[in-house]
Amino acid sequence: MNSHNKVVVVACEGQHDIAFITRILQVAGFVTKNDKIKNFPMPFNILFRKIAESMVLTDRKLGYQSPNYLLPCLALEKENSIVFLHNLSGDGRQDERSKLVKAYSELKGDDDFTKDLGYSFKFLFFFDADEEGVPARLNSIKEEFNLSVTPDNGIILPYNDHEIGCYVYHEKSSETGVLEDILLEHFSNKDEHLMGCVSEFLSQNALESERTKEMHIIEGCESRKGKSKYSEKKSKINLFGQLQFSGMNNSVIISKSDFLRKSDIDSCPQCIRIKEMF
Repeated sequence: MNSHNKVVVVACEGQHDIAFITRILQVAGFVTKNDKIKNFPMPFNILFRKIAESMVLTDRKLGYQSPNYLLPCLALEKENSIVFLHNLSGDGRQDERSKLVKAYSELKGDDDFTKDLGYSFKFLFFFDADEEGVPARLNSIKEEFNLSVTPDNGIILPYNDHEIGCYVYHEKSSETGVLEDILLEHFSNKDEHLMGCVSEFLSQNALESERTKEMHIIEGCESRKGKSKYSEKKSKINLFGQLQFSGMNNSVIISKSDFLRKSDIDSCPQCIRIKEMF
């Protein structure tokens, strides 16, 4: 049997989720696995190599290109467990979740070789409740994976020969909200005066909605495209972080800021529930 026989595959909406979950797992004793693809245990090294080799670079445009979502962007390990975190870059992504589950599930078969590996797979999905609410998100997972019951938030259910679970971030004492609600509660508790100053600054300097859309220059002419990219909650997180790490993005702030401490994670009901899923 492989030393890492418990495999947890995590699908996240974005890099902020990955930073937050990683922080929780590090408090729980998990450590980052920085091995090269070829040094991961069988058969993951083969799976990841095939995915990487299938990425035809000449078909990609110049500039920033996000990696294939089937490749984990981070791996952590503890004792006989290994965790692969995947960034799906959004909250729809039903097809991507299906393909991700299929890719890992196919590693486990009835042949003697895969049986002897002794792997068990757990698939975890993380979402913001947003305005849809926790029950709606959980019900969508029930329908998507044809589960016999709607999963409770943070509770693991059997799924074929595997396990499945879902956690939906929400504001305290509410069925709606986002990850930033959890973070801002802890940030505010560290310095309520600073939170007041941050909130006041954003309120007094709010821009008109049109100016929160991306500016593009096409054939020498300026134009705004897309929807508003402003989020007051994300901006608050960022302003806290800029006092510590100038120029850093929210992912780094969530990963490294002491506005979120080990004691916060150890006592936060949502963090505890997430940790217990692993």
